Formats: sequence, structure tokens, C-alpha cells
Amino acid sequence: MKVRLRSLYVNFLLFKRAFRNYSFEKFNVAEIALFWTKGHLSRSQFLVLSGIMVGLTAGIAGVLLKTLVHWIQKFLSHGLQFEERIFFYAILPFIGIVGTALIIKYFFKGDEEKEMSFVLRQIAKNDGKLKSSKMYSSIIQSAVTVGFGGSAGLESPIALTGSAIGSNFAQRYRLGYKERILLLAAGAAAGIGSAFDAPIAGIMFAFEILLAGMVFTDFIPLVIAAISGSLVSNAILNEEAMFIFESREVFQSVNILLYVTLGILTGLYGRFFILTGQWVHKRFESLHNKTITRAVIGGVILSILCVAFPPLFGEGYFNVRQLHTGQIDDLIQGCLMRYFEPSTVMIVLFIGATIFLKAIATAVTIASGGNGGNFAPSLMSGGMIGYLFGFVLIALGFENVPLTNLMLVGMAGVVSGAMYAPLTAIFLIAESSSGYDLFIPLMTVSVIAYSVNRFFSPIHPSNKKLSEKGEIFTTRQDLNILSQLSLEACMNPTPLTVLITETLEGAIEKMKLSEENIMAVVDENNHLVGIISREQLRKVQNQQSARPPILLDCIIDPIFIISPDEQVYTISRKFDEADVWQLPVVNEDKEFVGFVSRIRILEYYRKLLKQLSDA
Repeated sequence: MKVRLRSLYVNFLLFKRAFRNYSFEKFNVAEIALFWTKGHLSRSQFLVLSGIMVGLTAGIAGVLLKTLVHWIQKFLSHGLQFEERIFFYAILPFIGIVGTALIIKYFFKGDEEKEMSFVLRQIAKNDGKLKSSKMYSSIIQSAVTVGFGGSAGLESPIALTGSAIGSNFAQRYRLGYKERILLLAAGAAAGIGSAFDAPIAGIMFAFEILLAGMVFTDFIPLVIAAISGSLVSNAILNEEAMFIFESREVFQSVNILLYVTLGILTGLYGRFFILTGQWVHKRFESLHNKTITRAVIGGVILSILCVAFPPLFGEGYFNVRQLHTGQIDDLIQGCLMRYFEPSTVMIVLFIGATIFLKAIATAVTIASGGNGGNFAPSLMSGGMIGYLFGFVLIALGFENVPLTNLMLVGMAGVVSGAMYAPLTAIFLIAESSSGYDLFIPLMTVSVIAYSVNRFFSPIHPSNKKLSEKGEIFTTRQDLNILSQLSLEACMNPTPLTVLITETLEGAIEKMKLSEENIMAVVDENNHLVGIISREQLRKVQNQQSARPPILLDCIIDPIFIISPDEQVYTISRKFDEADVWQLPVVNEDKEFVGFVSRIRILEYYRKLLKQLSDA
């Protein structure tokens, strides 16, 4: 009896310690139970449990989004004839984009952050803390955008939603930085896993996109979350693999030249896809503060494109399946080219125009105010490029062209090139098509497409400016750590200053009373005139001259002057070049702010490195 009472008392103390800083009114029964469980489990055990919960929640979010879009599209277009469909192509995309813009403006207070670069910035600059509204905002917005025909995909919104779920779970249960980033990535992996029923692709996405430049040893929660998300989607939706294409051929080494050529083609298209997106975004940037005007313009453009080329309507997966099953005539009959005589040339022009316009339609959808991602458009474009490549070869008289294989690996090529994610592309197609027998052509095309884009830009163009500003992590871990340091934290807390009107003796006396080796010389307006070092004072004092030395004789110009908005990693380069230990900081009004210390940068760098290493 005593043993049992003692055990109950120990459990009570653990329970009390877990809730020392919390109010019971803020938590429901499930959360209280989870906090109690956290107190009884080891760190690794609780992370595994967290991975399961984040994965299941992100998987349910993915299922919810896909179901919403399916219901919307089925309700709006079920049983419509061609003429009626044309009318809907003309009006629905417009309603979708304008409707999304209105939702963002009035329900989410203008919060338009919807791309994965937002998550990358939060990882680098906000310790991976995402707002709780991100757990549902992308679901609502992308359901309206894509459900009404926006030419974008659902996978990126699902990944962003999963990231927010993981981040907020970690924040809610007061987990550390390492655990928060890990669960954020786990949520994204679960989202991708549920979208494609491809857990390995979700894991690769997390490592290639979100965890670039970061070192992790705890990857089990990530794997468990991806599997959980995929299982939820599979159990509820009971979908078959997304790209089960019949007539797939076994890889033959004699066709390697075809895959090399396709890798180059998809790589170049990936570059075109990226640059088109950037160009369109710049065109809409001037309307950044005119949300509704921007949405109306984008909606009109997208509606016109969808009327002319209906395959641009929505995600586009159905169009790829139609191509594979030989229903090219049905695709053409649904667009304006139906009025021309069918021929091989017309088919080539139709598919080529659709591929070209898909990049524009996707960019317009997202830039004008819609919510969606590039996964589905990349896959659709890649499948069409593979089909077009094979179709042209067959038309030219080539035999044994593996058309289905070219479509599948073409998808991987564009995803790899447009998203700088070759491993994600390889496993995505392998899992979602059960195409594990195509690993060699998948790797060949994906690596070539990725290399083509890396040749033009080592960093994804959409992230280049953010990388240069130190707002996102790169593959260089030292720069990632330095980008997390604030200039204010690296400033000398007790900078020495002396007025230009003071005497040399006064400056020497200040230097004697301080441990600092450098002081700033300022005028009556606190404008920096120059600096004086302890070594310079000694030199002037020891000089033999006809007149006694004065303060002006000791002043030297600093090699570099730092502005308050400079990043610490750029300042560290200046320290290396100047080979000094302190540099003056001067604001826009030329006023002296203080000295940034090389020693303090190194101290904080070591502390942060130790934290990350321990993590």
C-alpha cells in the first residue's frame, strides 16, 4: 500500500511540474493528457509520439483540402455539355481568384504569405514559429482558387499547412528550437506524403527544401510523420497510385540517349517556368496594394486562357491521363483548335502551346492573388513534354519509342528543374506510379534537369534575393548560423567616445580608465570623425616633433564603416579583410551608434553552433 501511495505521489509531482507555468483553463482534456505523457516519456519517445500526431493531423488536412476541391468541381461542372463548359471556363477562374483575394483581404487581414519561401524565412529568422492561422488559411484559400479552376496545385498549400501544424504543435507544448524545426519539417513531409501517397517523396522534400544547410540526427519523427500522413490519405480516400500508366516499358539501355535529351529539354523548360513566374510576379508587384484590382486583372487573363485552352483549367492531372490513354482528340475538341483540321502538326502545336501557356497560367494564378503551388503544374507540363517528345519521334519514324516512360520521367525532370529538388522528383514519380523499375531513367533525367538549372543559377532564383539578404538558410551552415545573429547583440556594450574638441590628454586618460583598445572621435552632433586606437596613441606619444602632439594627430579613418541594417555574415567578411577587432557603426544620419565587436560575433557564433550541435 505504501509503495502504491508513493508511486501516486511521484506521479502527482511530475504532473504538477509539467503544469507549473500553465493554466488548466487554456487546455482541453487531450492536451492535459499529452502534457502528462510528455512528463513521463523520454525526449525521443515524445518526439516519436509527436511525429505520429503531427503526421495524422497534416494527413487529415490534406484529405480535407483534396475533398473540398473535388466537391466544388463536381458540384459546378457535373453533367455539363461543351457549350456550358466553355461558359464555366470563362467565369469560374475569375470567381476563384477574386474570391480568394476577398477572403485574404477581409478574413485573413491581407496575410498573403503562401509560398514555401515564407516557411524558409520563418525557419531562419523566427526560429520556425508559424502563426496558428496558417494551419487552415491555405486550405480555405487554395480550395477556392483551385476548386474554381485556378491553374495551380494543392501540394504546396498542403505542405505549408503541415508545416504550420508541426510548428504550432511544438510551440503549444513548449518544445525547443531543434524539435520545433523537426516537427515543422515533419508536417510538410506528411502533407506531401498524403497528397501523393508517397511518404519517401515527402521526406526528400523536407530535406531538400526545408532543412537545407541544417544537420539533424533525429529523423525518425520525420519518417513516422510522412508515413502517418500517407496512411491517413490512403485509408480515407482509398485512391490508387496517382500515375498508374499502363503500357509502361522496361528500361532499355539503348534508349539512354532519349532520356538524356529529355533531361535537357525538361531542364530548359524548368528554367523557363521559373523565369516566367518571376516575370509575371514583377508585373503584378505594382498592384501590390490594390488587392481586388490585381485579382480582377489576373482572373480575366486566366479565364481567357482557360477558354482558349481548357487543359489549363485546374491542376491538370486529368489531362495527362487523357494523353496517356490516347484521348488527344478529346482534349483538342474541348478548345478553340477544334475548328481546325486535325493533323500531326496541329497536335504538336496544341500540346506545345498548352505547355508554354501552363507556366503563364500558373504564374498569373498565384501572382494575382490565388493560392496554390507549382507541383501539379510542373508534373502536368513534364508529362506533356515527355508525350510531345515521344509523339514527335514516332511521327518521324522512330520505332520502339517508350512513350509512357517518357511521360513519367518528364514529370520528374520538370519538378527537379523547376523546384531544385531532384530526390523529391525521383521518389515522387517512383512511388506515385509504382515505377521503381524506372529508377535509372528517373535519376538520369532528374539530375540532368537539375544540373541545367544549377548551371544558370546555383540557388533557386526565387530564393536568391532572400539568400543574399541572409533571410533564408543555404547549404553553407556557417552562413546560416551567422545570419541568425543580430547586429545589436554583437555590438560593444561600452564603446569609448571622445569629442573632437577635447584635448589629447583627455583622450589618453579615457583610454587608461578603460579596457577598450579603440575609441570613436565625434563632433558636437555625434557625427563620426574618425577613430583612435591605443596603438596609435603610443605611436604619436613616442614621435619626436617640434610641437607637442594634439588629438588630430591620432585620428585615423576606419577601413570599413558598418550600417545598422547590415547582416552579420557580411560584416564578418569585412573583419577578415580588414584584420581588425572592432568596426564603427554609423546610421543614415552619419551619427555614431557604436562598435561591432569581432570577439562578440565569434562568441555568439560558438554558442549558437553548440546549441545546434547539441540539438
